[in-house]
Amino acid sequence: MGWWSVAAYRQLGKPERRRTPQAWLILALLLIAGAGMVRAQVLTEGHSQVRAAEGSVSGVIVDPTGALVAGAQVVLTGPDGASLLGRSDAEGTFRFEALASGAYSLHIVTKGFQAEDRTGLQVEDGVSLRLRLSLKIEIQRQDIAVSGEELDATPERSQQALVLTRRDLASLPTNPGDLKTLLQAMSGSGSPMNMQVDGFTMSRLPPKAAIREIRLNQNPYSAQYDSTGENHVEVFTQAGGDKLHGDLDLLGEDSAFDTKNPFVVEQPEYAAFYASGDLSGPLTRSSSWFLAADRQDVGAQSYVYATTSSTGPVYQTALSSPFTSTDAGPRIDFQIGKHQQITMRYQFGRQAQDNLLDSQLSLPSMAFSTRHTEQALQLADMQTWGPHTVNETRFQFQRTNDSTVPVSAASEVVVEGAFNGGGNSNGQLHEGQNRYELQDYASHELGRHLLRLGGRLRDVDDDSTSTAGYNGQFLFDSIEAYEITEQGLAAGLTMAEIRTLGGGASQFSYALGTPRLRVNVADLGLYAEDEWRIRSNQTLDLGLRYEMQSGIPDHADWAPRGSWSWGIGANRGPDHDKPAWAVLRLGAGIFYGRFDPKYILIAGRENGIRQQRWVVNDPDFYPSVPAPADFGPGAQPTIYRISSRLHAPYVVQRGVSVDKTFDKRWTVSADWSWFKGFDQLLTRNVNAPLPGTYNPDDPTSGTRPMGGNENIYEYESEANSTRNRLFVNVHYRTSWATLYGNYSYGHARADTAGPGSFPSNQYDLRQDWGRAANDIRHRLYVGALANTPGKFELNPFLVFESSMPFNITTGTDLNGDSQYNDRPAFATDLSRPSVYRTKWGNFDADPLPGQNVIPINYGTGPAVVMLNFSASRDFAFGPVTPGEGGAPGARKYQMNLGFEGQNILNIVNGGPPEGVLSAPEFGHSTALVTTVYSSNQANRIMYLHVALNF
Repeated sequence: MGWWSVAAYRQLGKPERRRTPQAWLILALLLIAGAGMVRAQVLTEGHSQVRAAEGSVSGVIVDPTGALVAGAQVVLTGPDGASLLGRSDAEGTFRFEALASGAYSLHIVTKGFQAEDRTGLQVEDGVSLRLRLSLKIEIQRQDIAVSGEELDATPERSQQALVLTRRDLASLPTNPGDLKTLLQAMSGSGSPMNMQVDGFTMSRLPPKAAIREIRLNQNPYSAQYDSTGENHVEVFTQAGGDKLHGDLDLLGEDSAFDTKNPFVVEQPEYAAFYASGDLSGPLTRSSSWFLAADRQDVGAQSYVYATTSSTGPVYQTALSSPFTSTDAGPRIDFQIGKHQQITMRYQFGRQAQDNLLDSQLSLPSMAFSTRHTEQALQLADMQTWGPHTVNETRFQFQRTNDSTVPVSAASEVVVEGAFNGGGNSNGQLHEGQNRYELQDYASHELGRHLLRLGGRLRDVDDDSTSTAGYNGQFLFDSIEAYEITEQGLAAGLTMAEIRTLGGGASQFSYALGTPRLRVNVADLGLYAEDEWRIRSNQTLDLGLRYEMQSGIPDHADWAPRGSWSWGIGANRGPDHDKPAWAVLRLGAGIFYGRFDPKYILIAGRENGIRQQRWVVNDPDFYPSVPAPADFGPGAQPTIYRISSRLHAPYVVQRGVSVDKTFDKRWTVSADWSWFKGFDQLLTRNVNAPLPGTYNPDDPTSGTRPMGGNENIYEYESEANSTRNRLFVNVHYRTSWATLYGNYSYGHARADTAGPGSFPSNQYDLRQDWGRAANDIRHRLYVGALANTPGKFELNPFLVFESSMPFNITTGTDLNGDSQYNDRPAFATDLSRPSVYRTKWGNFDADPLPGQNVIPINYGTGPAVVMLNFSASRDFAFGPVTPGEGGAPGARKYQMNLGFEGQNILNIVNGGPPEGVLSAPEFGHSTALVTTVYSSNQANRIMYLHVALNF
């Protein structure tokens, strides 16, 4: 995405105000995207523009210590009043060429330094004017950057937004996986991130060496975005410069420096190594190249914490699950004339992991191996059409290949809350996807209005082969039932005799048919937006978005958005420039979600024709798998389908926020947002036995509304959700340190856990209305960046999350809907054998008529407290590079040495407790929590870090 828009022409002398180009209606723009070149001012970035040269101005920008300053905004104003905009590259250099003779002035702005002006620069034909510019450090230095140093009433300058530059990224995790989870925390989002890389939809972060800037929570009510602003993360990769430059990052971990996983008795030794690097430079005088790559070799482990015997100890072991990852890709940028900039980027990635387990309850026989390969080709063409219009066209082709192969093809055995054994019922998966994405954005400045229009078309072609369920799965509702069954079979008892003793499997599921299916799903989004600066301190942003998707009955969704910002006390004019002492922001909008193509695949594959699936209650043939004709009277054919009334889910968001600075060092922003979700997705058995007609002792009982005994699993959009969130963002800045942090309070309620989740009562969703699965009430993240004597940089980071809820279930199917998610009731007769006494209350797993079923997600798990810490120091060596005017420059080579510590206080943070009442480990955590900036590899992890650049 281009960094400069034509709006910058009237913003000279002020910090950058980013204007994201958006587009005219998509089809019309495609016809004019390659229109003839129009004379316009050049907006250069990362490299110089070249044409037949008359004169030139170039230079290098340094700080008071002589260190190079990259990413500074450079504005060159000519004798005719027209301006050229540029940016210093990784070597701190900038260059303007093809300049007519005359007097020029130069203005430089970058975060953390005072603005610098040079006037009276005389340019002559054939003369290259070279400058060395030393910037003075600003008192209010800011490392973790926000949208701007002073409060501003434009939507994209909210202090809720967070901008991370390359300098900021240096102190954040090197591993892309750790960095991604940390970004989720810093955004304050309780839902998965919607991440875009250079404007394209992506699921993986590029190597950190390739990232130029990351923006979080940018303009949350803009019609440009298809998702709520709180989970929108924009990643921008960097272009090459006009000098050869390289970086190398090395990160290592060894079990000798870590503390072991406390849920494992014996943990084998392991090690991990991560390397990331980039190399860049000029290709021609008007183009540059950038190459980045990374490699991970992780001695990962899968952990087993399972109960395989009601009398023996818990089975604890670690299984070696080595993980490797390779990512690499070049980027080329070049300028065509004065009005067109083209970027081409290719990315290749491959990940592999062997002997991976689904959960800590899975035995080693459940292991599987995965392979993932991804290739992406991206093209971007930015053009300026006159002094007030910018247009950008983007295209991406992405090819992914995934495969999953289990180590065993035996039938799976699931003992509720105790262990999962046998072969993995997920079977083999071989999937290839072709993803196409076309975007066109345009912005036009018209007086006080900035008009933005655009469109995005995405298409997914998915060719999938899956044998999930082909090996069969036996389910036992308790470890005692499993043991009785195994002992009875060893003694030669019949299944009828075993069931008399309390044994026997509760359910068997099996699939058979054609495993391969190909589907194509497309979605389109169009939007128009007007950012109207009503007054110098007030901005009104109104937009409308239209979305549609194939593969579902719903095809037309309109999403209006709007926000208003008021810089209280601001007074700007020709003779005065008084900043706002606070900014008030109001916003509201509708945000639609998409129906994931994987559910369209499931509905198309498991439709009863292409593939057949059966559920058998109380099977009498364990452990063998007979032909479907011999399943017996308990067999229930099962199909998936998409409801004819399914509608795209949407969320209505409303919010108010206030930005305020104190003493020029404190910046505080508080936001209160309310989210109401409609048409939320779930799966429902629409032919489940009617309430009160099913007897758990008779698997053939129950009256079904559509007759027969078929299970019809239907994807529907009948659920709802609500969420309130208070989000407070704080920054404290001094000349040597920055303190940053955010606190959020949330309260979320819903009657669905997602499109693949089933309700506990197929005929009353209100029974599941309650605390949402992701309802963490309090989150606190506090960090600091400090430069100490001795040139050390310290970065402590504190994580606190209050308890996450977990659902308490009986481990049985009480209503015949084939789902084992029924909840117990509050016990009224403590003498019953079905009563369990727990610290959350006394529950009856076999509810009596009239007893109240406990609310969903009634249990509360442990809180998370974690302190992470990193320390590093820079060293310079090698020859001194020549500076401008004969002055000495910086050392050619820079090295950074340091370490990163994860959970340095060694606090054991357990994961969500086991929720099945009959499970031997009910209410106990059986694994380490995997949360922000942490992993379950060890309780405390230490990384050694080395970085080199030249």
